Amino acid sequence: MSFVKILVPVAGAGRDRFALQTAFAAARPFNAHVVALFVHADPRESVPYGELPFSPDIVQDLIDTAADLEKAASKAARSTLATLAAEADIRIVGAPQRSDAVTVSYYEVSGHLARALDREARLCDLVVFPPIRETDDPDIQDGFIRTLTKLERPVLLSSEKPPEQIGRKVAVGWDGGIACAHALTSALPYLAQAEAIEILSIQDTSNHHGSGVDEVAAYLALHGLTCTRRIFTRNGDNVAEILLENAANGGFDMLVAGGYGHSRLMESIFGGVTEHIVSHPKIPVFMMH
Repeated sequence: MSFVKILVPVAGAGRDRFALQTAFAAARPFNAHVVALFVHADPRESVPYGELPFSPDIVQDLIDTAADLEKAASKAARSTLATLAAEADIRIVGAPQRSDAVTVSYYEVSGHLARALDREARLCDLVVFPPIRETDDPDIQDGFIRTLTKLERPVLLSSEKPPEQIGRKVAVGWDGGIACAHALTSALPYLAQAEAIEILSIQDTSNHHGSGVDEVAAYLALHGLTCTRRIFTRNGDNVAEILLENAANGGFDMLVAGGYGHSRLMESIFGGVTEHIVSHPKIPVFMMH
């Protein structure tokens, strides 16, 4: 099993660099194809109809300005892609294709990002996002949540210092839950090629069983994989910070973690374990609902 098609939404912003570099690194173990997706927003939606009685000339000026901004963003996204592809010696092609090396293509559609991802992510093995912040455009927030929960596609959150290689040393955050189990099994293509795997389990002071880390090790052994195990006691500390700090300090290039269910994620996306992981990833984080 391998990942052959990786999707990464780009917006002509500075964080495109993090997401594209992460996508390239994630593609290397499989010589996968990367699709950079730019979504043009409808410039007419920039007009606040109904709030003030704008004249037709003002309305047209607003539409023209929004259209110019979209064109500039598209140009910036293409330029960033071309620069990073050249730096990484990755060939830009016109359409997805199988190759003995990583390739990338650039694709533009019109509409809303979340809806475009609904269409485009269905037949992709992995979707790469930049870190998701509370101040981000709601469209990227919704796109991330829908990809993770509605489409149930694996998501890779990029860090601001992407490693050159992803999947060499993998840490797995484990709490014994279904979301973590789905993330673990979805990440098997990376785990199968990893030089080192470590299970990080955080238990409350009342739990002394390590949330089934021995069962995880036994499952991986059936796949011919070995792992080390570390169990931490929470003691009121931030779970996400413990996972990220230990994974990053241990030299791991990816953390595998579960994502909450849709309703809970919607409620806690900017509060709790998931929020901290998606907004402050110190290393790329592989998530699965």
